[in-house]
Formats: sequence, structure tokens, C-alpha cells
Amino acid sequence: MAPARTVAALAAAALVAHVRATEVFLPPCLDPFQPFVYSGCFAEAQGTQILPYRSPATPDDMTVEKCVAECKGNGYRYAGLVYYGVCYCGQTVNGQLTTEDQCNTHCKGNETQSCGGNGAFSIWSDPTFPSEAATIEDYDPIGCWTDDSPLGRALVYRQDSVDGSTMTTEKCLKACHAGNFPFAGTEYGGECWCGVVIGNDTRPADQGECDMSCNGDPSEKCGGRGRLNLYAADELLSLEPCGYEPPQPSSSTPATTTTSTTSTSSSSTSTSTTSSTTISTSTTTTSSAPCTTTTVIPPTCEYKCGKWCSNPLPDWNDSEGCKGAWSHCALQVASCFKYAGFPDVLDCFEFSQWCTDVSSYCNAKPGPKGYRKDDFWGKKPPKSGNKPVTSTITVACPTATSTKTSTTSTSTTQTPVPPPTNICKPVTGNGYPIGDIPMPVVTCNDVSSDWPKYPFKLYNHADTRKCSKFDRNNFSNACLNACKEQYDECIEVYAEGCRQKKSPSKGFGWPFWRRDAEGKSYFEFNANSVEKRTFGFGWTDSYNDAKNKCYRQYAECQRLNKYLSGRDKCPAYGRW
Repeated sequence: MAPARTVAALAAAALVAHVRATEVFLPPCLDPFQPFVYSGCFAEAQGTQILPYRSPATPDDMTVEKCVAECKGNGYRYAGLVYYGVCYCGQTVNGQLTTEDQCNTHCKGNETQSCGGNGAFSIWSDPTFPSEAATIEDYDPIGCWTDDSPLGRALVYRQDSVDGSTMTTEKCLKACHAGNFPFAGTEYGGECWCGVVIGNDTRPADQGECDMSCNGDPSEKCGGRGRLNLYAADELLSLEPCGYEPPQPSSSTPATTTTSTTSTSSSSTSTSTTSSTTISTSTTTTSSAPCTTTTVIPPTCEYKCGKWCSNPLPDWNDSEGCKGAWSHCALQVASCFKYAGFPDVLDCFEFSQWCTDVSSYCNAKPGPKGYRKDDFWGKKPPKSGNKPVTSTITVACPTATSTKTSTTSTSTTQTPVPPPTNICKPVTGNGYPIGDIPMPVVTCNDVSSDWPKYPFKLYNHADTRKCSKFDRNNFSNACLNACKEQYDECIEVYAEGCRQKKSPSKGFGWPFWRRDAEGKSYFEFNANSVEKRTFGFGWTDSYNDAKNKCYRQYAECQRLNKYLSGRDKCPAYGRW
């Protein structure tokens, strides 16, 4: 039979009122997390929505693991895949368990995996949620909060079927509880909102700003204008959310987690093969219905420079996918210089070269393995960072019962990464850029939900969802901000590097500039040291001269970009 947790979720789903989502997408979870457990094939009834959140990711390379990471990153309990790999998430599963043969389409990203069917979903559940049933009494009031940010709603699911003219706190809590939403909020006297996370740029407000009485009970307060009376139930939150750090084992070597049960003879087996940087899953089902799942979690920090970690490059298996990964890499270079910290920031030059190596690999003649990320890693492994983590769990498999399925089709759109071509005007030639420190790239926004309001983005963070975004009227401001960031890094990297080479510094010893056999300069920390930092040319300026050069570059960058217009740039999402 189905796991008790799944059955409880289905029972709750029957009580969920119709919801309207104003979703703000969060990035997939890239931290190691406990693998989701397969819960069975579920049929979508006519006119219902089995899971409310639809991932913006294309199904073209979708796998079970990618969908699970998306749902984990967004705080959901269930992940579901339908029709070759369209990914959905939710807190409850509003559908009925059906036979496995209804989930008969493979994942486009891994043909050995099942990605639902036509109107049938392959459902996976997060085992880190509490097993005890929660009640509306578990919702604790946490005060008055803002809900007027241009970045999105504080809570994203509005309970449209709750009558606003008779709204009370209890009615709203019941509606959110029925959907297993850990957060609930009342607003403007008659609105009820639910969510699994509290939106970015939402903050506590003075309690007096939640000054509107509930329409159904004047003795209660139901938020205000752009203000929520917010409630939270910890019992509906994951015990190990994305980013959770378990107690460290005594050994420094990453351990493989294995849980085993007694099983009988095997009846069916499916396996998958993948690169060392892609999550993979193999599942074995036996007649006594235990399922063993082995999951390889991608590295949380693929390339590390001091305090900075890169966002892992997406997997690729062809030339076009490789070029997309190169764009993903090159757009992170500026964030390395911004966050790595001196002197480790000097390693960012090597990261930039590593991205260039990705580009060279993409454009070279394919080898025996074609264009594959694992092949590139074998030739050019990252200098530092984490390796994938493997864990194995064994859980009880559900026993499916037959039920009639509906016939609905699903379509999606691709979400490409813009090329790392700066549409602002960098200062070049005559020794620029100073110290080879690049101007951060300003180009088209890679998040589809930001369009058309914010078509431009300043790529200055490894997680592009945290980068600054700009509308058309502020395109020149985006460029001027990029000029300022380049200036700051010029001072903190180039000028500071020039200062350090002139005098001893704690932790550095006596630095020296040297030149190798090919004429390239490098920075050697001690006369007898072999530790080097490679650059395109040597730095010979004094600290003051270096600062003056940085400022002159900044002034010229401002002049070039002050009156730029974004009118004819980034005309539509995906048209870079």
C-alpha cells in the first residue's frame, strides 16, 4: 500500500480550496540533501491540478534528480514528473494512485528513468518532513509582515475559494492547513494567502500597520494594505531544508550513507549511467516491495576561490549544451572577483581561464566521447571545490491499484542562458582593463518570470537569481553600476596586489615577481616557494599609481556608458 505520509497528504488534498499562484522561482537545491523517496504513479483527475508549482526548467534534459533538486530548493514536499519530464512540485498530491504502467514515458534527460505519462505523474516525496499530523493549533502568530515588494508576494498561493466577505483567521488557517502549507497569512481584511517559504524582501512591520479587521469577525485583525498577519507551523516544514548541515563525521572523508533491509528475489531493475557531476539514481524493486535508491548529489561548490564558490555548471552531452555551460561559467567570473577576498581572489584569474578552457573544448573537434562534461572534467578538473556525494537508502515501495486516468497534454518552453557578451561598453585597449580585471557583464535577464518588466541583469553573483536586475529606463544605471564594481575590484585586487609585492605581509612572506620560460609573469610568495599566481602580464606599479589607473579607467567607463539606451537590446526573452 502507499506510504502513510502519502495517504495523509491525499486526504488533505481533498480539502484544498482552489488556489491562484503568484510564484517566484527559487534556484534548485545544490547542497547535499537526503534523497527523495519514490511514492508511486498518480493519475490526474479531469479538471484538477495534481501539483501546483510548475518548474520553469525545460524537459529537454530533465531527470528525476533535477526535478527533485528544484522542489527541494523551493521548499516543497513532493516532486512530480509528467509526459517525458515536465517537473511539478507541491505540498500535497491531488490525485489517485494508479498502476505503474500508466507512467510509461521516459525522462528526456535520462531514458532509463520514468517521467510519468499522459496525465499520470511519477511522484517522489521528501522523507525529512515530520511524520506527526499537524493541526491549525500548530500555527503560531509571528506578527505583522510586509507584502508590497516589487520582487514578488510574501506568500504565493491565494485561497480564492475562501469567501473574503466572511474571512476569519481560523478559516484561512484551515485552508492553508488543508494544503499542508507551513505559512499562512491574512491581508486587507478578506484575503487569505499560503506558502512554503516567505518571499524575498519580506520583513517584519509594526503591528499597528496590520490595522484592518477581519470581514467575518471584527474582533480579529486580518492584515492591512500591503501587510500580512503571518502564521507559521514548524510541524509542516522540512526538518532538513536545503542548506541543512548535518553533524560532521569524525573522518574527513565523505561517507556513503547506506540503509538496508531484508529483501527477497528481484523482479525488476532499472539503472542509469551519468557523469561524475550529475545526480544518478538506480532503483531495484523486489517482490516484497523494498526499493533501494542510490543518489549522487552534485557538488555544492564546483570551483572554490577563497570565500567564493561557483554555481556548478549544468551537465552537457553535445556541443550546444557545452556552449551553454560555458556561458553559465563566464557569467560567474565577476562574482569571483567580488567575493573571493584577497589574496585568494588572485585564483579568480585561473577560474576565468578554466571557463575559457570550457569554450575551447566546446569548439574543438569532438573526441571519442563526443562533448561530455565528465570528459572535460577528466582533462581539466576544477582546481578546488567539493566532489559529488553518494548516498543509498532502502524504503518500502507502494503497491499500486488500478484507476482510470485522464488525457491531458502538457507543453513547456525552453529557458536558455544568455551569452556572456557585455552589452555595456568596457574600457579596452592601451593597457585596459587594468590588471586584466573584467567589467561585470550586463546582458539579458536569464529568469523568464522577470520579463518583460526587467529585461536586463548585472551578473555579479554566482547564483544569478541574486543578481541586480533593471528595467529599460535604467539600462545606463546598470552599466554605471558595472563600472563601479570594476573600479572596486581594481582597487581591492590590482592596487592591493601592487602594495603587497612591495612589502612583506603576514601570511605572505616576501613576495616576488618572476617570469617563467614562456614569458608569463607570476607572483611567488617566498623566494623558495613554488606557490604561484599566474597573470597575463606583471604588475609593477606602486599602490598610488595603481589607484590612479583604476580611477582613470572608472572615469572613462562612466563616460562611455552614461547615456546608453537599452531600447533596442534584449527585445524578448530568449532573443539575446
